[in-house]
Amino acid sequence: MESRQYEQDRYNQMKIYIPTFRRVDNQITFNTLPDKIKQNVIMVVQEQEREQYKYDCEYLIVDNNIGIAKTRELIYHHAGTNYFGMLDDDITFYLRNSKYFKNEKSNMEMSKRVMTYEDWNNWFLEINNQFNKSDIMHIGHRDTSIPPMNIRYLENKLFIGAHWIDGNKLTKFIDDVDWNYVQVGEDSMLTLECCMRGYRCLTSCEVVMERWKTAFDKGGCSEFRTAKLNEEEHIKLVKKYPFVYLTNKYYDVKNMGRMRKFSTDVKGAYKSSEFKGTLKEFL
Repeated sequence: MESRQYEQDRYNQMKIYIPTFRRVDNQITFNTLPDKIKQNVIMVVQEQEREQYKYDCEYLIVDNNIGIAKTRELIYHHAGTNYFGMLDDDITFYLRNSKYFKNEKSNMEMSKRVMTYEDWNNWFLEINNQFNKSDIMHIGHRDTSIPPMNIRYLENKLFIGAHWIDGNKLTKFIDDVDWNYVQVGEDSMLTLECCMRGYRCLTSCEVVMERWKTAFDKGGCSEFRTAKLNEEEHIKLVKKYPFVYLTNKYYDVKNMGRMRKFSTDVKGAYKSSEFKGTLKEFL
């Protein structure tokens, strides 16, 4: 009974970190959470902006102008061995209709709905159940802009914007990684570092997210990210990780211009963890 109560408390108290910058009046993630789930939020703000934020939640104050990579590193250390979420400030979360999954019936009138309090509690329990597995420590979400699939999870795929992390597993190698190696592309780096150590990452196809409508609006990483910086930082990832590839494909991004595409072989990174020799020998 005590063990069951411990697990109940563990997931009910799961902290949700929302790093934000220059979006005082544009907190989409926080505003779309149910009120009771907002009690789990720790908004991560720079010291220069703290007095402007009036949201009723806990705050983690970081130094000014340190960038998102350093901010995330501070979140990792602050979370310690706990399970926690690290979410961009511009996301709306939805629960996908069960009818899309193989051999399951519809559980709502629409194709998806904004997450309710009950949905969030069920999601926290699901995270808890997944992290009880020794080889899972990192979970993300499929985007609503991508058509539904008939499975609940994709395995070892790259995802960005929203991360659920088992801090206990992360602490085992947290000091072995230079988390500030790149100033953008830190999502890819986190995924690769987890998979190269033998931890599977899961992408939920049931709890999905919408973020591209405002992802490149003013504030956040848009304050410093340019097409040139994005390319330079990702080329650093290409040099460091043999699982990141430069392509000759481009796409246009609002407020940033023409961006080069990069490819990340997450499955290859995980496969390398099964090889008993060195990474050089594996390649």
